[in-house]
Amino acid sequence: MGYNVVMVFDLFRWWYGPGWAQAARNIGRWTSGVERSFSVIILLQTLFSPWRRIMTVSGRGLDAKVQALFDNLVSRIVGAVVRLSVIFAACFAILGIFLLGIIVVVAWPLMPLGIVYCLIRSIIG
Repeated sequence: MGYNVVMVFDLFRWWYGPGWAQAARNIGRWTSGVERSFSVIILLQTLFSPWRRIMTVSGRGLDAKVQALFDNLVSRIVGAVVRLSVIFAACFAILGIFLLGIIVVVAWPLMPLGIVYCLIRSIIG
């Protein structure tokens, strides 16, 4: 009996100490994981690169050179639009993960109380 009581107190000491701090540190881990999943740094570095590396080689005549310039410009614009869209989605995902992490950190100390409340409600009815 005495060992079980010590375990419960150790759990509460961890829960309101290192466990809570770890939950707060996880916010940074989660957001950096989302940033790496979307490769935001690479997208920013290649923002105006041609889409899917599609490049038109210009020919000898003026018409061919103008057509190649136009094709390459369109490819770069499409690439920028797609990359900006992905960066925008990544920002929303990072913001959502950050807010979810804040909710976890705020709710962390209340979770044991919720368990006790649920136990009491189940006994009382």
